[in-house]
Amino acid sequence: MQLLNVRQQTLYAYVSRGWIRSVPQKGQKSHLYLRDDIARVGMRSAARAGHGAVAAAAMNWGEPIFPTSITEITPQGPRYRGHLAADLARSTASFETVAELLWSGVLHERPPWPVQPPGAELLGLTETLGALQARDNILETFALVVLMLGMRRGPVAERLQQGRTLPAAREIMQAVVASCGFLGPARRYRPMQAGEDIVEGLIAALGMSSTDENRAALRHILILMADHELPPGTLGARVVASAGGTLHSCLASALCATSGVEVGRMYERVEAFLGRPQTRTVLLNRALRLHAQGQSVPGFDHPLYPQGDPRAAQLLALARARGQQTRELRSIFRFLEDIHASTGLLPRQEFALVVLARAMELPPQAPAALFALGRIAGWVAHVQEQRASGTLLRPRAKFVEEPASP
Repeated sequence: MQLLNVRQQTLYAYVSRGWIRSVPQKGQKSHLYLRDDIARVGMRSAARAGHGAVAAAAMNWGEPIFPTSITEITPQGPRYRGHLAADLARSTASFETVAELLWSGVLHERPPWPVQPPGAELLGLTETLGALQARDNILETFALVVLMLGMRRGPVAERLQQGRTLPAAREIMQAVVASCGFLGPARRYRPMQAGEDIVEGLIAALGMSSTDENRAALRHILILMADHELPPGTLGARVVASAGGTLHSCLASALCATSGVEVGRMYERVEAFLGRPQTRTVLLNRALRLHAQGQSVPGFDHPLYPQGDPRAAQLLALARARGQQTRELRSIFRFLEDIHASTGLLPRQEFALVVLARAMELPPQAPAALFALGRIAGWVAHVQEQRASGTLLRPRAKFVEEPASP
């Protein structure tokens, strides 16, 4: 109440609207409140003070920062160009079809993209990356491969003048699929072959069994992750695009922005939370302990989906429906029921993607790689839209003098 300068009734109203999450204390009447939520609500209130405050609030789950016609966030999940992502994933649409929908606004079934053979320079780079623990730095590996593809196309000014954004985007995504070979049993770059689509190339690169279950799971993941709102990667891609950067620079920037602990490495935090293997009791006690301390449980509670992340529900349904379930997976599903009954917490897509990846017996680094591969489709669309707007994204800084040292 002091931090927000509000009355008790106002605080309770914020909690009832889902703006601030409260944590009941066992055996007590008191509650704890998440500080991040309090700060976010405080910025919303400060936004009424003027344009500078509005901009500051918008940068952290605040008010919309600029218009977009690509993806709408709804209670049913993201809607791409008027098409609900969940429906697209449940349909027979290929990932390539959904990517082209994001880029053009037109939904037509697409054949596999023509496969571009890798050049000698790229193959040389991938040999070096294989010796530099590419498996454990997969998003940075993607970024380096993307930049190399760009440099092969000539100087920056020449590439910008030529255009050819979409052919370059298709080539980039195929190279990222090939880079997923670092996560497979061969642990090396595995170029896509003529006639393969993105999902088939992934199955080969990751060394997976080519089953209908695996193909459906990968297609769902890529389509549901293809775009969302304005996380750091998307914003980074738009900032570089607004400054006149090439598509390769925009996507490399987006990948680097995604590689941090709050986005791409959130999947690793979920992996660490789950451990291998753990019982439902161990997981529940671990989650309740974090919750009682007012800390977030990795992979739970998405601010944009107070009623639950629909993408997570869809991915978890796929994991539950698979033919064989290990004892570990059964424990995780029971834990999800327990934690929801105890606290009301609901999983986000990060948690669900890790669970589905475990069901497919993929390595721990795979969820972040699959997320980034799917999201490249959305980043390309945002680059196109930002270029068309003709505006430079350049927020102002507010100088604050440091307090004097004692």
